[in-house]
Amino acid sequence: MSGRLAATPFTAVTAGLAPPVIVFCKSHSGSRLLAAALQRLGVFMGGVLNESLDSLPMLPLVEHTVLRHHPDFTAWRRHGDEAAAAILDRGLDEHFAGHPRATRHWGWKLCETVYAVPVLERGFPEARYIHLVRDGRDVAFCDHAVPDTPLWKKVYFGTDRLMTWQGRRLSHKDYHRGSHVFNAAHWLASVSLGRTYGAMLGPRYLEIRYEDLCRDFLGQMAVVADFLGMERRRGPLAEFASCVSAASIGKHRLRPVAAVREVLEIETPLLLSLGYLDTDPLAKPSRSLRRRLSAWMGRTPERNAA
Repeated sequence: MSGRLAATPFTAVTAGLAPPVIVFCKSHSGSRLLAAALQRLGVFMGGVLNESLDSLPMLPLVEHTVLRHHPDFTAWRRHGDEAAAAILDRGLDEHFAGHPRATRHWGWKLCETVYAVPVLERGFPEARYIHLVRDGRDVAFCDHAVPDTPLWKKVYFGTDRLMTWQGRRLSHKDYHRGSHVFNAAHWLASVSLGRTYGAMLGPRYLEIRYEDLCRDFLGQMAVVADFLGMERRRGPLAEFASCVSAASIGKHRLRPVAAVREVLEIETPLLLSLGYLDTDPLAKPSRSLRRRLSAWMGRTPERNAA
């Protein structure tokens, strides 16, 4: 993605650093599990982490990038952004927090990092990216940030000029009245963007499923280790595997049917392409199928049934 980009400010900031491993996803996709597993694999994930193992020092760069550039990076590619290089420099100082920068295996996890990939590519042209994907129906019922600020409007919708969306105001009140619908839009935007960048990154991009990570933890971490060129370290990972649970997979089934349908109206095409759905659940049955069903139920269908 960055082969022809001038990189002088970023080269100075990232000089001497090994290529990082960068984890991104839609929030509430299980990335804390993946970050913890990477730590046990031997990857330094940062010295300033929150309870979700997000690297907080990387957040200012993401915020700056979203507000100034996303989704149109034309000006960035033509003119660069020295302010972004300075923000990255400060972020790296905090991220390492006394840890030697010469470490071979390092990186970070921050869900919204996907929105800064073009910027990061200028500083880390050999970075490896892991995109953790989770069933959007489950993610839709995990509340996150309200899209009532320019930052979060752009994350959700790609623009900060919206005041309403699908008849809903972009406010705390309307978000909490139908958060699952907003969350579905957020999932669609984040996963679609991640996969688009992944196609550009080629072999430096790995997409794994949260569901696979829970059900086959050691197998999936072997894939991750191979992708990073690291020893599999089965011992530490096997010990951690006992803490991994698949209990939250499919939790959308406990939600009201009407709410799940609203989510499907937004997510169905991507869910189908990802393999989370085998058929379109919103498709109306064919006329012949309705006739067979009516005959089976002992009813005569109306001649002009739609």
